[in-house]
Amino acid sequence: NVFSELEVLASIFAGAIHDVDHPGFTNHHLINTNSELAIMYNDESVLEQHHLAVAFKLLQDSNCNFIVSLNRKQRQLFRKLTIEMVLATDMSKHMNILADLKTMVEAKKVAGSSVLTLDKTDRIQIMQTMIHLADLSNPTKPINLYNIWVKNIMEEYWRQGDRERDLGIDISPMCDRNNITIAKSQVNVIIYYGTEILIYQ
Repeated sequence: NVFSELEVLASIFAGAIHDVDHPGFTNHHLINTNSELAIMYNDESVLEQHHLAVAFKLLQDSNCNFIVSLNRKQRQLFRKLTIEMVLATDMSKHMNILADLKTMVEAKKVAGSSVLTLDKTDRIQIMQTMIHLADLSNPTKPINLYNIWVKNIMEEYWRQGDRERDLGIDISPMCDRNNITIAKSQVNVIIYYGTEILIYQ
């Protein structure tokens, strides 16, 4: 009973669409190469804004609009929650999300209140953290699935690195196929992105 049905619905939707129509390049690369998407979204959470725009455009199709029965106020809240969650998957916001989560948990400890006693702001923050963590959850999957996705992700990174090399620009972290091993990259991902945030979940 911590989250409303609408909050749960928005969370499921955000998880489903948070990478829709992904072009296979990072925000950093899109901005550095002056891509059309970076220009359109003014270098701010370029991919995340694109995913949201594509998803909500799909919802305008009567064959896809599963929230048609919601009233206007509910639709507006559904959209607001979805936007806040998907924007939280921008990796440049990782440290801020982690810091905010730590602050909230510590404040509840000091106040002696339950971590499940959440006001509206707390709930949104937790939903943002959950989808951010889900976006980083590959190391928690069964090893066979984990290996499949690691291979796919690294191939995507290496294609970006190859393109950056061809363009004569700096190769992004983890994108140089000649200078990184999959094992080392995954250890870094788990330590840097996963471990701390899991402690506070």
